Amino acid sequence: MFIKVHEISPKCIKIYFHECVINYNIFVIAEKSNMKTRTILILSLLICTLVSCQLFIKNKGTYRIASTRNNVCKELYGNVVLYAIFIDTKSTNTQPWSDYDIRSTLDSIQMATKWLESKASENGIPLNISIKYHQNKKKIPIALELPKKTLSGSLFYPTLPIGVAHLSRWADKVAKLACDALPADTSSIITTKNKLSDKERLIARLRDIYKTDNVVLMFFVNNYFKEEMSVTFYTESMTDIEYSIVSFKNPTVIAHEFLHFFGAWDLYITPFDKKRSLKRKKRLAMKEFPGEIMAFTYRDLDSLTISPFTKYLIGWDNRLDEKYERMFFGKKVHVLKY
Repeated sequence: MFIKVHEISPKCIKIYFHECVINYNIFVIAEKSNMKTRTILILSLLICTLVSCQLFIKNKGTYRIASTRNNVCKELYGNVVLYAIFIDTKSTNTQPWSDYDIRSTLDSIQMATKWLESKASENGIPLNISIKYHQNKKKIPIALELPKKTLSGSLFYPTLPIGVAHLSRWADKVAKLACDALPADTSSIITTKNKLSDKERLIARLRDIYKTDNVVLMFFVNNYFKEEMSVTFYTESMTDIEYSIVSFKNPTVIAHEFLHFFGAWDLYITPFDKKRSLKRKKRLAMKEFPGEIMAFTYRDLDSLTISPFTKYLIGWDNRLDEKYERMFFGKKVHVLKY
């Protein structure tokens, strides 16, 4: 873990493990003050499938939760594009994409997005999610080996920070290949053409094509019958583009990872949750939200809901109920009202 602190005394910082997430993130909290706004940047390693961990830094004042209204996907409303890229590898640990596997995964993506739209409608939130996917001359998958044969092997080899960096470069290569299938930018009002070379430039081009700020970038690898993880990266970062690598065609997992882009946290207990206080908070959350999609990814999607806490994180509510503020952060920490 790397911690970088700007304009704040180390004496007033206390670190609490309070939440498990599936991300490699920069956690940012902005303290509102009459004198100035202080920003704390914390680079934390937060991993996934049923495993992960998040940091919270406590200071006096009102805090912005880092994942909320951050990165490419800020608030879950309006027009959103889910852009899927299917990846073929030669590894025996993943399977080449078949016609059936691609079509059934697209069906699962559609089930996930329809569920999200229905939940938005129930809450009076306008939401339209368009599903787009890479296709180059009718060929859908992109052939590119993972850095170390498997997603989990790539992520942890030789260490977690190095594995994350390797996967980020791998994702940039995928993005560059995907850009080859996009129509040329023919705009006459810009002076510098978009050099389509990485994830960020791919997102910029997709936003231009589909005329929306919110573009969810998901890479799908074919692990339909094996134990693997699905990972969402950088949702709390202000310097790196958020993206997911998804190993399953399960609609619940897809919807769960999708919500991470808009700020949602994992709310289940993982093997990394060693402290009793953390486990207690997780148990309270799972008891309070018995149908929460961010806590129960193994359940059927139609049996799940989106909790008030997650609604605040994804921008559906402008304030967090005091009850849940105390549950997750204690009595002395107050989060922003939007």
